Amino acid sequence: MLQGLELCTKETPFASTAYSGGPLIEQRTVLREGICRREREKERERERERERERERERERERERERETISVRLGSRLLPLPSPSLSLALIDFASFIIEAILAMQPMLSRFPLRKLPFVALKHVIKIMEIDEIIKIAITSRYMEFIVKFCYIRIRQTMVHFVGKFSFISLNDPAVMLFLCTKSTSEPKVTKRDLKPWLSKTSTTLENTRQVFTRIYKLFQCGPFKLSIFPSTQNAKEILETPEFRNFKALILYGGHFKKEQLDEVMEFEREDQNMHILESEIPEDYYHPNLFKYAGVHYCDARWIRLEHLLSIKNNGVIKLGKNNLTIPDINKFLHHWMNSEYDLFDCMTIDIVKGATIDLNVLFRGITVLIGYRFGRWQRLISVKSPMTRSLQIMSIVWTDSRIDMSTWFVNERPKQGDRDDEPYTPEFEVLQLLKRKKVLNLKLKRVGEDSLEKQELTRKVNETNNQLQLKGVEFNNGWPFLR
Repeated sequence: MLQGLELCTKETPFASTAYSGGPLIEQRTVLREGICRREREKERERERERERERERERERERERERETISVRLGSRLLPLPSPSLSLALIDFASFIIEAILAMQPMLSRFPLRKLPFVALKHVIKIMEIDEIIKIAITSRYMEFIVKFCYIRIRQTMVHFVGKFSFISLNDPAVMLFLCTKSTSEPKVTKRDLKPWLSKTSTTLENTRQVFTRIYKLFQCGPFKLSIFPSTQNAKEILETPEFRNFKALILYGGHFKKEQLDEVMEFEREDQNMHILESEIPEDYYHPNLFKYAGVHYCDARWIRLEHLLSIKNNGVIKLGKNNLTIPDINKFLHHWMNSEYDLFDCMTIDIVKGATIDLNVLFRGITVLIGYRFGRWQRLISVKSPMTRSLQIMSIVWTDSRIDMSTWFVNERPKQGDRDDEPYTPEFEVLQLLKRKKVLNLKLKRVGEDSLEKQELTRKVNETNNQLQLKGVEFNNGWPFLR
């Protein structure tokens, strides 16, 4: 039977088709192979996508690992130099910067520390001063680089306002607030300065620390110290070594108590200035060191009296604002200046009531005066009594409707006023000496007899002096001598 079945299988065509699957099986096989190919392609695509994702993740990781020191360039993005332009004509540092920026046009940040040293210095120098400070705060390395740029700050000013403080830089200008309160939108805040501050230190200590860092960071010029009435530790501030060498001490605003003023006056230094501005001082206040600072400016000078002026010695610039001094007081002070054996000041201004008329006969009573033309205006000139003991031997006096200006000069040196200079005051000084001689001769002439030989000799000397004055170009107008 098995043999019959085998025979049937071999001979019957239907049996062969049934067991081999025929065309239907072949179609299914082809279909399965197509599906498998598509699946393999999809898998390969998914693998490629996973690889791209891994690459993006690696790129993000590399980005996170880059230096955190970066700078926002904003609108400073510069185009790559034209290929036609010879590189020999292009500043190397600028070219490096522009090339980096051209390669990253879509980025607002780049790793500043990765720049070559020359290019890094160039970038820092073209930044705003507040950005430079923030960069320096980020690390010791960047602080060193900023120092190496030798950036010059024209003037620094440290302000103490009660429990708060801030530091202002001028040219270039920026304010560094060491407090959370400010009257304007600061560019450098307490939060920015946090790495330089200590939570456990006082305002004075933190201010000293920031001030020291700024002075080491930049090429700073002279600094000023400003203290407001609400500050109760003025003495402690002045005794801080870093703050002792100020160019000028400024007391600003409000009402200062006698104790506060005494602390400041007792600190007097002969090479520093002291200004009291927009402040009211008790009218009965007095201290022997009122004019011991090299230069003083008292905006409210109603408490200054004539006896205070007589203590002036070797000062620089003195400015007296609103005051109670009279024209006779100023006349006595001019006499004191002429008769002193030492120099009193370089220049001095005294405010007067606006629009008030100055009686020149009272102002110059008993004083020999010459009117001369200097620096584009007429001036009243007076000279010292003892030239041998004085360096500044001649004084020029001018006035406006609100103040009197007095300036003293060397006789044999070219005087300078602002950016202008002029010929030495030698001719004017010689004329003043002749005018004084003539005045003395006339006084003697009045005391001698009419027909005495002494009168004849005095008359001869007076005429000789008049001739000398005439030869020097002196003319008289309403009794006042002019030198044209």
